[in-house]
Amino acid sequence: MSQTFLLEPDIIAATENIMPDLNNDLIRAKNFLKQQSAATGDSLYDHLVDLVHKILTHKPPDVVDNFEQFSWEVKQEKLRPNFDLLNDVYLSPPQLDVARKMEEMFKLVGSKSLNMQDMGEEEQELDLEEESVRPKIADFIDHNYYFRQGGYGLPDSECYAVYIALNMLAIKEPVATVRFFGKIFGTKANYYVAETDLTIEELDRRVREFDMKDMPGEGEGLTEEPVQENEEQKEMMGEGEELELKSKELVPPKLPPLPVSTWQPEPPIPVERPGQGVNKKVYWVCNSLGEPWICLPDTTPAQIRVARLNVRVMTGDLDAEIQTFPPFEGTERHYLRAQIARIAAATSVSPQGFYTFGSGEEEEDLDMEEAGDMNYNQNPFYTGHTIKDLVDPSLGYWVHHGRHILQQGRTIWWNSRAELEASIVLEEGEEEEDEAPPMIEPEVGPSLFSPLSGDAPVSGAAPWSARVSSTLTSSRALAVLRSNLWPGAVAYATDGKRSECMYVGWGQKHQPPNFSPLQLPRPQNEYPIGPEVMEMADPTFADEEAYRIAHLPPAPALEIPGEGEAFGEEEEEEED
Repeated sequence: MSQTFLLEPDIIAATENIMPDLNNDLIRAKNFLKQQSAATGDSLYDHLVDLVHKILTHKPPDVVDNFEQFSWEVKQEKLRPNFDLLNDVYLSPPQLDVARKMEEMFKLVGSKSLNMQDMGEEEQELDLEEESVRPKIADFIDHNYYFRQGGYGLPDSECYAVYIALNMLAIKEPVATVRFFGKIFGTKANYYVAETDLTIEELDRRVREFDMKDMPGEGEGLTEEPVQENEEQKEMMGEGEELELKSKELVPPKLPPLPVSTWQPEPPIPVERPGQGVNKKVYWVCNSLGEPWICLPDTTPAQIRVARLNVRVMTGDLDAEIQTFPPFEGTERHYLRAQIARIAAATSVSPQGFYTFGSGEEEEDLDMEEAGDMNYNQNPFYTGHTIKDLVDPSLGYWVHHGRHILQQGRTIWWNSRAELEASIVLEEGEEEEDEAPPMIEPEVGPSLFSPLSGDAPVSGAAPWSARVSSTLTSSRALAVLRSNLWPGAVAYATDGKRSECMYVGWGQKHQPPNFSPLQLPRPQNEYPIGPEVMEMADPTFADEEAYRIAHLPPAPALEIPGEGEAFGEEEEEEED
């Protein structure tokens, strides 16, 4: 038998002509109180519920006298806007801040171009003469087009913003050349990295500051004067006064001398000067395009050596603490600079002959090993290579134009025993040179412009992967090179005079699957272990008796008696 369930309105309509019922009357009264107001959308039923709940919660005195006041407060709380809800608060999107920064950046670069257009003819001629002094900015828009042809590069919107940011860097900072190095990802923010060469004036200023660090300050020589005055006062004192002072002084007890450590630390490896070696280039970073560029400090050999032993991802905060073992001296800005130096040394590649030593105006025949830290520039006589040669698996037509970093953390080897060897030769003379300690063999790395065919393999695979960007249109194809040692480093080259390299990655070297961090060293011994400090087993009775017998005093020597004495003694023995 099916049952039908009626709703409250149906029950009310069905019972209109029936005798009064308490349940029906309650339902009708409840529906009447739940009628909503057209102005506020609230009902009397809900208002009474909230009012009773407020009274029971606070339990104020004299509720009847202040009932209207409580009712008014309940209404005010409902009508008051709730600012805790995100829907009621306007939050500006993050793109708005980026757009404002980009607008300022575009206005700065645009105002400079407008000023050049408003110049007169004489001013324009003077301006053309100063073009040689102006910073040279690499055309990243053009290079990014070729990178995207090979499947890499940045989006167009980000590419234009990077190019404008490089122009802003050239306007505000004393740089001679500006180039986009790449983009390094971080857990909280990313880094845009720009590679620059400083102007001659700025480079000279930094070199002078670097040289002044090792020189003593002006105030250090003043500390010797009081010592000289005290010595003069002692000489002027009489002998009697000296004896009185000595008698008054307490004679300290004689103590055994403290042990002297024979350990000598290794001499610190000197830092390469600004404009040389790993500090040849100056790098600037920013987290967002439009923000001011921040100059990274010069790196040191110790930082590079420790960075090779650690694996750490960037956070995006230059002041973040580096907690690694071995301990790294510095913050994330120093670690980032060390990683950039390693990446630049290993992934700065170009076709053979694209760069040359010297100014590049004339062809020069120089020995690569004797070149040292010489400057190199783009070769105007470079004619290019065919795409077939550039993608050859032997990679004989690609070379490194980044200086190799030695195990010392420098590009130019430094002899730590040079002063010691020189002093030994001066003291002992030429005759005793054979007895001197052996000379240290200098560390030699690959020379500049060494071919990529000499690179070591990576986990049994080739260190570089070369391919053609397109097999459909050979006339517009280009050669693309990707590093397997530093994932994210790419380079391209056309059959003409265009080539560039860029890095977009996490700033980490390829790691094998079984990588394990460096273990802590074993704790050193507190004291040298020898027989005088070693525990020994207690001797047994037999050992003690053997020791006693071994250390008995020697027996007295027997005197040889005369003939008469010996005869008398024999008779006494017989009588007994």
